[in-house]
Amino acid sequence: MRNTFIAMFGCLLLIATLVGCERVQKVVAPAPVVETVKIGFLASGSRVTFPNGGEIAVSEINAKGGLLGRPVELVTEVGIPTPEAAVEAAAKMILTDKVIALVGPNRSSHAISVGALVQEHNLPMVTTTATNPELTSTSDFVFMAAFTDTYQGAAMARFASDELGLTSVAVLTQSGEIYSEGLSEFFVTNFTEAGGTIAAREFYGIVDIDFTEQLTRIAATTPEALFIAGWVQHAGFITQQARGLPLLNAAGEPTLLLGPDTWDSPILLNNEQANIEGAFFSGHFSAATDRPSGKVFVAAYQEAYGELPFGGHAVSYDATKILLAAIERAGSFDGEAIRDQLAATKNYIGATDIASYDENRHPMKSVVIFTITNGEKQLYKQIDP
Repeated sequence: MRNTFIAMFGCLLLIATLVGCERVQKVVAPAPVVETVKIGFLASGSRVTFPNGGEIAVSEINAKGGLLGRPVELVTEVGIPTPEAAVEAAAKMILTDKVIALVGPNRSSHAISVGALVQEHNLPMVTTTATNPELTSTSDFVFMAAFTDTYQGAAMARFASDELGLTSVAVLTQSGEIYSEGLSEFFVTNFTEAGGTIAAREFYGIVDIDFTEQLTRIAATTPEALFIAGWVQHAGFITQQARGLPLLNAAGEPTLLLGPDTWDSPILLNNEQANIEGAFFSGHFSAATDRPSGKVFVAAYQEAYGELPFGGHAVSYDATKILLAAIERAGSFDGEAIRDQLAATKNYIGATDIASYDENRHPMKSVVIFTITNGEKQLYKQIDP
């Protein structure tokens, strides 16, 4: 009897021990790991701070609990020099990092090349400051967050004709660069349609730093203005040499200088050798905005990075926000579902605004005109579509 009792007691003790162990195991079991959602960000050339705008958008959604309950990580590649390097960086992000979407690039020629790659993988991509309208033609998964050069060129041409009253403009273009050549064509077409005359058209190469020959030929036509359609790296040399020549209009006054959105950069604005006083140029965003949503972005950027944002930072923020919002609406990380929701974007309000996308996935949005007064960039006006 005693042995039976001891055996029964032992069994009960073993059962209690096992139950207790099970309870302990339940208490100390690790929480399930939530997989991070990765989004790639491509920044070409000197625009190495463009991912800052995307990081702010990511931090905002992570502060709200993440994307569809998962934290978001921005996988970045900056300083991309060529279209081939852009494709290589994008391929690594897609195949190795397993990103679900891309933001950028900021150069049109790079974006066109990457567009063919994302089409293969059904991967959504929202470009930043790339502006050539052809960049969406390689893939129906590619959307633009910036205005097109069709609109920018037309806006600058109308501004030159209607606002400044110009009738004679020379144009300087970088050969072999799709952005520069396309923008020049759109400006020339719209300026001549408005009744203006193109006094001269000159071209230069990517490695050029001496523009004396081109500027001398332009000076012979005494144009009222010179539209410099090219990368910001050349603008400092061109404007310095134009003033040193000097480049004058028929009245003997300095020819007015006009530039595109690439001029909105510290590379030019902080260049002491550049001579851009009194110039006008187009841009995507002004930190002097009085719009509430724009002010919120400016404050967030200043808090994070200790300086005012430029247009590229604002468009990078918006491109990332538009993508994240489309994923939330889709309720899925499926590429086709995200693409369809990007196309359905309407009345987006961020650092800049996008009313909607057209059938070519080009946004309906405004362009900003800046001028340089006493060495400082000033908001001159905003032109709405």
